[in-house]
Amino acid sequence: GYPNVDTFTVSNAIIVSIENEEHELFAKVKNVPMSGANLEIVSEVNNLSRQIEDGMYTVEEAAARLEKIEQLKPNSGLLQVLSAGLASGCLGYMFGATALEGVAAFFTGLILYIWIVFAGKKGFSKIITNIIGGVFITFLAIFASRIVPFVALRPDKLIIGSVMPLVPGVAFTNAIRDMADSDFISGTVRITDAIFVFAYIAVGVGVAWTCYTYFVGGRF
Repeated sequence: GYPNVDTFTVSNAIIVSIENEEHELFAKVKNVPMSGANLEIVSEVNNLSRQIEDGMYTVEEAAARLEKIEQLKPNSGLLQVLSAGLASGCLGYMFGATALEGVAAFFTGLILYIWIVFAGKKGFSKIITNIIGGVFITFLAIFASRIVPFVALRPDKLIIGSVMPLVPGVAFTNAIRDMADSDFISGTVRITDAIFVFAYIAVGVGVAWTCYTYFVGGRF
């Protein structure tokens, strides 16, 4: 191995420098896109790092294991869509929606996440994905409240529940954790990214609601 190896890691970059026996320095910077994380891969890499520390792997074996971990596939799109719908319904109910509104939020959240999966596969940017997502769920909530006239569905409760799959709660929590650990660079990067996502969602919901109010008068 090399006698001197230093790493510097932030949320969107990894920097590694190596000094060999001849005092030659080598450095490499690896960009890390700010996107969702596959927690199964994170868990496997954490376990592998501990096993390497315990001497259970050689360098070649560790590299082979990393290649296998890299091939792990995320959960299927169907499972993600169903989970998002369930989260939307439950969180909407938790924030004051009735049971029927929770069911409606389940379907609006489910439809919304179909868009998110589609946008992710097409490589759409966060600003496009979240603004259109905010517009989408607002019109879906308004449509649901109008198509069932004999039941008083409140669109604001449907929006609150359905918007939850878009909210970067993990990123925001990790940002606070990083800043609490005095890792201000990573914390600032993460919290800035989360705040912008919040803003994109708010813009989408606000634009859709304003258009509905302006053209229809906000009647339900």
